[in-house]
Amino acid sequence: MATDVVVIGAGHNGLVCAGYLAKAGLDVVVVERSGRIGGACVTEELIPGYRFSTFAYGAHGPGPRICRDLDVPADAFVVEALDPTMLAPYPDGDGIVLWSDIERTAAGLERFGSGEAEGYLAYTRYMNEAIGLAEAWFLSPPMTHGELYERYRGTCRAAVLEAMLTRSHWDVLSDYFGSEKVKSALSRSDDYGYPTAAGSLLAEAVESASRGAGLEGKSGIVRGGMGEITGALASAARRFGVEIRVNCPVEAVEVAQRRAVGVRLANGELLRAGRVVSNADPKRTFLKLVDASHLDSGFRRQVEKIKTRAGYMKYHAALSGVPRFSAVPPELADDVRAVAHVRISPSLEYVERAWLDAQSGIPARDPVMSLQLPTVYDPQMAPPGKQVFGAWVRFAPARPLEGNWDALREPTMENIVRIIEDYAPGFRELIEWQRLYTPADIERETGITDASIRHVDMTLDQMLHRRPLPAWSAYKTPLEGLYLCGSGTHPCGSVTGGPGHNAAHAILGESGEG
Repeated sequence: MATDVVVIGAGHNGLVCAGYLAKAGLDVVVVERSGRIGGACVTEELIPGYRFSTFAYGAHGPGPRICRDLDVPADAFVVEALDPTMLAPYPDGDGIVLWSDIERTAAGLERFGSGEAEGYLAYTRYMNEAIGLAEAWFLSPPMTHGELYERYRGTCRAAVLEAMLTRSHWDVLSDYFGSEKVKSALSRSDDYGYPTAAGSLLAEAVESASRGAGLEGKSGIVRGGMGEITGALASAARRFGVEIRVNCPVEAVEVAQRRAVGVRLANGELLRAGRVVSNADPKRTFLKLVDASHLDSGFRRQVEKIKTRAGYMKYHAALSGVPRFSAVPPELADDVRAVAHVRISPSLEYVERAWLDAQSGIPARDPVMSLQLPTVYDPQMAPPGKQVFGAWVRFAPARPLEGNWDALREPTMENIVRIIEDYAPGFRELIEWQRLYTPADIERETGITDASIRHVDMTLDQMLHRRPLPAWSAYKTPLEGLYLCGSGTHPCGSVTGGPGHNAAHAILGESGEG
């Protein structure tokens, strides 16, 4: 069989890319290794009657532009915007509640210092400037630092750009706040380990630049789970004529005279194509799917050195009731929405310890966690009176220093429960079922190398024109006809669809079909 394009992987970026290419008139086949569509953006009934967003859990995209372009109906999936947007608890029982209303959030911060409320309003304006900059590049080919400096030279945004490329998120927070608690509530660690790392402001702004999903552009919880997004994208792609094959793992990218000419499937079938687009991460693409004989040894060494250090875990539980966090203020005690999104990251030192543990080869003893209770907004995801609970757990080594993840699973899960119990006394008694996806499980289930969920860590040296590698950041690869469209390419990871959009336009522009 022959086709114009074969896309490896039916994750969200692969589906977006396939949709754009098919809309332009190309014959497109998507091949997916697992039996489900969605990659890491899926909904599964892990136990009867309970629907879990198994891996990705928050809707940040695809935004209105992509949904309009691909004719995704307004009601294809429904996003419930969270309000409060987050609860940040502290070990002493204190906590900070963040709201969509910035004035309300600011008022709540005043008790942490006389200037904290005013600082929050100024900080929000500053971050909106940074996010606005990133929005201008989001759905475009990556630019170099020099090109960005030239673009904004002499403008009011030049100083913000300079900070994005040279300063840390924590440094900027320290410009506006004196309270360590406030800074901890607003900072993020994610892929770069330390909020104090230069470039962490850039990563924060770029990831925030896709501010919503669907035609309404909301961020929050997807009714029915994250698989509703990829289901809608798959339906859109099929309407343009895309063929999607599941249970169809790729054994190798076929190469002739340094050009990708198709893929060989695990069943032995050769699927010929004029172009091959990989939604797999760069390491999997070049170190496992392309034979070493087709690549320069220096290029392979560069791929091997790509940073994928930010390993994650995902904890799930079925609960008999809503957890009661000590940090919830009395006026919100009866409002279950207050605990829909909780992040445990109480101090800079806490984050640094978690990162250093993982880099030393052990699961973080006190991990950073993003907790979610989607049934607060979508009770249909569980039986009446029951709750679905999930936690992204940072950080964990892909390969532990001692033992293996099968042996570490139970003690690591027990430690996670212990920490949540510290902030929500009685949590343990609510658990009726639980499961931990270790880094090994996530890699096995999704194919993502080292369970680095954004494919490539979003460090300063792996963003913009350096994502995933400086010479190969514009979706092309050293092999003619082979392209990348996954989260390891510009602009970033997360469920945004930006990489898939940009890769498709790069391919169409090169062929004169866009």
